[in-house]
Amino acid sequence: MRKPRVIVVGAGPAGGACSLSLARTGAFEVLVLDKSQYPRIKVCGSGLSPHALDVLVKLGLRERFAPQHGVIDTMLVRGPEGGEQSLHAGIEAWVVPRVELDHGIVRAATEHGAELREGTKVLELLRDPSGQVRGVKAESGEIEADLVVCADGSPSRFSRDEHPKTTIRTIMGWWRGTPYNGRTAHMVWDRRLSGYYAWMFPEPGEVVNIGLTIPENAPEAGRLKALFQELLDEHWGDGLRDAEQVGKWMGHPAVITNRVGPVAEARAVWVGEAARLVSPGTVEGIGFALESGCIAADVVTRHFQRERGLSMLATASYRARLAAAMLPKFWAGEALARGVQVPQVRRMADRLVHSPLGAWIDRTISTVLGDNRREVAARQAS
Repeated sequence: MRKPRVIVVGAGPAGGACSLSLARTGAFEVLVLDKSQYPRIKVCGSGLSPHALDVLVKLGLRERFAPQHGVIDTMLVRGPEGGEQSLHAGIEAWVVPRVELDHGIVRAATEHGAELREGTKVLELLRDPSGQVRGVKAESGEIEADLVVCADGSPSRFSRDEHPKTTIRTIMGWWRGTPYNGRTAHMVWDRRLSGYYAWMFPEPGEVVNIGLTIPENAPEAGRLKALFQELLDEHWGDGLRDAEQVGKWMGHPAVITNRVGPVAEARAVWVGEAARLVSPGTVEGIGFALESGCIAADVVTRHFQRERGLSMLATASYRARLAAAMLPKFWAGEALARGVQVPQVRRMADRLVHSPLGAWIDRTISTVLGDNRREVAARQAS
């Protein structure tokens, strides 16, 4: 009896994690389709929170990326009125360029038996007369499958979520040879960004990436490039004066959410940004993409039947598991991002950390980013 064929559309973190997890079981024929050729550049700050690093550990991939990462252990936060504060919570994040991260994960999937077809653009899901998905239509023709995993990013052309969406626009670039501390990230909440922020993250090789996030309907969103240049000049102009720009500016939309919408049916599941699993406060998606890919693979492994697909109970279980794993982080992230924009909140932060509310603040930060302080402290002690 042949193995069920699973097509994964998209080889980003969500599709890669799902493909790797399914391929490792040996129970499925896994075919990954992506329109790009790998390795490829992706518009993303490339930050891996402690939460994302935990998922890499579960995937057995942390050591694969250890030689390719930058480290962030300090955050310089600048508010709308210009005041700034340096935050050091004892946690550690990595920056792994997406050109390395995505390629490394999908390569691991192929090492476990998955097939990757690059340069394959998928146009639509194919459905049988009963409405169930039976495969995909690519530019190269139709491909049959028992199950399709939609991991095609944001916005997904296959989304079933009819809930009004909130789109965040981003634009970013890379520079080499800046004077910025290699372990410090910058977060700048500027009024022109309508509640969102610009960032600077250090990458390996003395490179930094700088970008901004802004709601699609914000007054300044229509002049994105000019706005980006203004922010570069105002916040990083001195440091970039003698730096070398690496490549061109690039942009990408992200659809954020504070809910989990329709993410599964009998023969299709949605993961990562294709399922709108992006934090509404931080616009962070990598950790949620990795985790959703793992959860989807677990649900499929446990419950998929080739004759009937996924039951209604299984699809409901997948949605519930995503909600339980991600919504607290989404809500806490939104609250934290809004709070740091208020000068009084930032000024009180140091005092509150050492007050009875300190434990609550500590839990909130850990909820948003994950918590690897014990690991960091143990490594420093050794």
